[in-house]
Amino acid sequence: MNANLQSNVMAIATDVRYWAEGRASDDRPDLLGWCARASAELFKQLKAEDIDAEIHVWTAGVGEEAHVFVVVDDHIVDVTATQFKEFAETPVVILHYKEAQAYEFYQTVHVFHSITELLSYQKKSRWPGSQLAFI
Repeated sequence: MNANLQSNVMAIATDVRYWAEGRASDDRPDLLGWCARASAELFKQLKAEDIDAEIHVWTAGVGEEAHVFVVVDDHIVDVTATQFKEFAETPVVILHYKEAQAYEFYQTVHVFHSITELLSYQKKSRWPGSQLAFI
């Protein structure tokens, strides 16, 4: 990712982080349970700026723990990584895909090219209603 793109992505991701913090419960400053909603918003804002992005999902299995994040130009962009101890102090994470593979929660299992696709997957997989992405 070139420096200009990274700067633009970081600015958008930071805005989305603040957006999510403003909507999440005060008792969850780490944004646990907000990964799909925040990633959907990030995806939407990146697309509005003509930045190519994908929504990725890691899951340990049906009904198991899962995580949603965005990929731009072979880089993970995660605005809810604070829920993981490794990134508890990092509000916005941008890592090259190869570097991110060191973390289980960045092992992509599903890739979506729209929020509608993500939401359909979430409903089929019976995600809690409080974690469903907003369109």
